[in-house]
Amino acid sequence: MKYVFVEVKNPNKQEDKEKVVVDTSALLIDNAIEYLQKYQCYTTPEVIDEVRTIRHKVCIEALIDLKVLEIIEPSEEYVEKVLKTAKTTGDITSLSKTDIKILALALQLKEQNVNPIILTDDYTVQNLASRFKIVYRSLKIKSIEKRIKWRYRCTACNNTYDEHLEECPVCGHKLRREVARYEKL
Repeated sequence: MKYVFVEVKNPNKQEDKEKVVVDTSALLIDNAIEYLQKYQCYTTPEVIDEVRTIRHKVCIEALIDLKVLEIIEPSEEYVEKVLKTAKTTGDITSLSKTDIKILALALQLKEQNVNPIILTDDYTVQNLASRFKIVYRSLKIKSIEKRIKWRYRCTACNNTYDEHLEECPVCGHKLRREVARYEKL
């Protein structure tokens, strides 16, 4: 068994720390305990459920014990706000339940004047976070530089739709997602 020793810095001064909502990717980085210690972290039960390895589960337990990580179930009101916005942007087909809950939690905390930063490498989460004016940071990849508005085009009759539909209402064929426009951040 491999042991990792981490220096704990000011574990009780959480009010001085930047507040972040962490996606699964933030908990899976090699030095998660060391890296996340500088923040007050929040996440959802769905993120915890995505963590499979014992090593990473131990890391989560350590972060909870250090009072660095708090697990919160976001209110259904904020989940609905995220779903509504994701439908209008065309992002709904690329979002997992976990992504929706992460965004809902960040939005809920923002409206409670916590103003968190979302730590995620997921471009769809970043795209929606930008619409809610929530700051985000990537961990391993470059963050998005432009926001995308998606539309759906019928593969047969070429009609376009702003929101996702299972099939074209005109001819019944499949729809394909495409960029409607890029927007500056």
